[in-house]
Amino acid sequence: MIYIDKTIFPHCFVEEKRFEWGEPYINMTPIFNLSINPGLSDIEFTIEILGKNNFKNNLDKLYNILINKEEHFRLVDFNEHILDREFLIGKILNFINENTNKIAPWDNEFKIFGEEFYLEMIKDDLKKSLKFDRKIY
Repeated sequence: MIYIDKTIFPHCFVEEKRFEWGEPYINMTPIFNLSINPGLSDIEFTIEILGKNNFKNNLDKLYNILINKEEHFRLVDFNEHILDREFLIGKILNFINENTNKIAPWDNEFKIFGEEFYLEMIKDDLKKSLKFDRKIY
């Protein structure tokens, strides 16, 4: 059976399949909204990708990074100067509020990959730099 699951956001193309030994499994492919102005700065472009596609964890991380002015330390290859920090923080808050009650495919029972996997996939497909939190342990 093939269908689009609209109970999660971003919506997903869902295929119910069976392994060759008969056990069923579900293959979910998110349908991302990538219609974003390519002329935006890397940080604004990243905020749009995160917000329009319900990447809550990374949106929260980016919010904290900007609030604490840690972008040059925690974002990979970040060389920009932020001119209007309050505007970017407000934009992030709007997306956070908009996505509050939405369930993401990577948060539901059929999750296989996390947010970072899909963000790397988007980054590679678009050939555009997305700004991620550096993994600091």
